[in-house]
Formats: sequence, structure tokens, C-alpha cells
Amino acid sequence: MHQLHADVGVAQLSKDGEELCGDNVVITRTPQATMIVISDGLGSGVKANILATLTTKIASSMLKRGIPLEEVVNTIAETLPVCRQRKIAYSTLQIIKITAQGLATVVEFDCPPTFLLRDGQVTKVQTQEKIIGGKRIKVGRFSLQESDIITAVSDGVIHAGIGGLLKLGWGWNGVADELKSICKGACKPSEITKQLINCCEGYYLGHPGDDSTAVAVRVHQARHLTLFTGPPADPCIDERVTQRFLNQQGKKVVAGGTTANIVSRMTGKPLSVDLVFYDQQVPPIGFIENIDLVTEGILTLNAVLERLQEGNRIYDSNMKDGATLLAKMLLEADMIDIMAGKAVNPAHQNPNYPFKINIKSQVLSKLKTVLEAVGKQVSIEWF
Repeated sequence: MHQLHADVGVAQLSKDGEELCGDNVVITRTPQATMIVISDGLGSGVKANILATLTTKIASSMLKRGIPLEEVVNTIAETLPVCRQRKIAYSTLQIIKITAQGLATVVEFDCPPTFLLRDGQVTKVQTQEKIIGGKRIKVGRFSLQESDIITAVSDGVIHAGIGGLLKLGWGWNGVADELKSICKGACKPSEITKQLINCCEGYYLGHPGDDSTAVAVRVHQARHLTLFTGPPADPCIDERVTQRFLNQQGKKVVAGGTTANIVSRMTGKPLSVDLVFYDQQVPPIGFIENIDLVTEGILTLNAVLERLQEGNRIYDSNMKDGATLLAKMLLEADMIDIMAGKAVNPAHQNPNYPFKINIKSQVLSKLKTVLEAVGKQVSIEWF
């Protein structure tokens, strides 16, 4: 089975008059799985935010370290204090774990049932009740199909409009009907959660009575991209590294003139350059047969960082410079492997270069951080 990637969308709404949302969401990714931890702190504001954040941080840290799910849940269940007056936990817990093979595990504690949209129908994720750490926990396990969408919401969404526009609140079934309507098209998880929260705010008449959170997850076959930048420190391994690069699945990008010449020489395919400048600040792109994109190195990679920080604005322009093209390709990929050579380019030591140009390792580290922040799985291997 092909490796699957989980796209995750999150949207939140704070209670009217509160600066901080009392719900918290932490998304953790490893090569083996994507894990989403959601918590709704009791009450609202700073106190609720602290309680929810404590819960999600503990759970996500344990999951990332590979601690079994049952032990994670047991730790949280024993850790969470109970309100003496209301006899309920100070924060809820919901975990969605999806492996690269598409096996989903859902854990629910004091939260609304999880939604599963499959073949145009919305149902509750089937769970079994277990006693863990003295608390009743619901656990469900099932295999995902590529078109499936898992959605989780906090109580604030379910109760939207209660006592006002909707006497009994939006309710689970009301949210399910809205999900069916939203997902008739090929919606991205971020679009699904945004529309749900917009509806939620509407039912609250613009004055939310509770913190509200929506999380949507959709899986698809992982889209791979490999970026080869910089020649290896030892020229003797040029052929081996290049062959490994060519054998990678998905799209292939070469960044750097020397690197492009190595690939051209090893493949016997000529390197040509497009001399049309779309951006005076970015060097021109090149072409090698069977390589999806060829760009200059450090200048272009710095410009890519700038483009990524502009977000969706890169799709609003007709720019076709190397930095914009590479930024778009990186955003369209799910799993990005960066093969970086350690050889030092003497030109980068030129004092006339702009101050913001950093050494290659710093640029790639920043690039990895920016891409991971938008849900990409990124690895860097040095040669």
C-alpha cells in the first residue's frame, strides 16, 4: 500500500470577551503517523487555556516518544483533576492518530463524538468504552479510505446558538448536516473547519458563548518531492548521490549551478538556461530532461523563504521565477527530502553579498521549520 499523508485543518473561536481560546490543539507528525491532540479546558480564558495546553502538551509529547496509546491515556486520566462542585474533569481529551498505512485510532474523553464522512454520509466513529485510570474512555479503531474525512469539534460548536437563535443549540446532528453540505465538493480540511467555525459564529450572533474548535483530517496518497542542493564534500561520491537522487519517487528539483552540472554530467543530459528574467532579484531557471525544476542555489533558496512567508499570495501572481515556482512545488508536496552537499562555495564568503544570505545549513534549517509549520514532513540529509 502506498504511504498516506494526513492533511489537517484547524479553526477556532474564542468566547466573547476573551483574548485566549480555552481550547488547545497540538499536531505532531512522525514518519510513522500523524497525531492530533485536542483539549477543551473547563471554563474560558487564561485558566481554561492553561489547562487545555497542559493536557495537549503532555499527551503529544508522550505520543511523539512512541509511548503506547493506552499508557498515554492512563497518564492523562490520572493527571487530570476533577472539579469538586461539577464532578467533571478540568479538561477534556480527544486524540486522533493516523498511521502512514491509513489505520486510524480515535480516543474520546468528555468530548462530542467524532464525525466520519464517508461516501457522502456522516456517522459517528464507532467506539468501545473502556475504564482507564478510573475514567470512562471511548476508543475506536478503523481503516481509512482516501475520500474519508474525520472531523472533531469542541462543546462550543455543538452548543452554538443555544438559548438564542437555536433553543437547543446546533447539536451533533446539525453539525453533521452542515458537514455533508460543506464536503459535497473536494474541500480542503482548512476550508471545512473555516466554514464550520463561520457557521458557529453566526449561530452565536457574533457573540460566542463558549470557546469553539473544529479540526478536520483528510488522507491522500503522499506527494513526494526531493530537493538536491549543493555538491557533496567528497567528489568521489557524486555519482552515488546523484543516482540516489534520480531513484527518488515523486518530483525532483535541483538547486545550484554546480549541482545541476553534476546531474547533467552523470545523466548525459544537457543543461540549458532560461535567460528570461521574471524577477530581477532571482537568477534564471535551467532545464535538464526528467528533472522537474532546476534553479540557482542560495539566492533562490533565500527567496523561497520569502515567498513561503507570503502564504497564498504566491498563487495570486503570475510570477514564474525560480523561487516562486519552487515555493509552489514545496507547498503542493507532502513529504520533502532534502539532499544537501557539504561542499563550501567560496562565492558565499564574498563580503559584497547581502547580509541576509546565510550559510547553506542555516537556510535549509529555516526552510525545514517553515515547511513543517504548514504540515509538511521534511528531512535533511547531508553528504
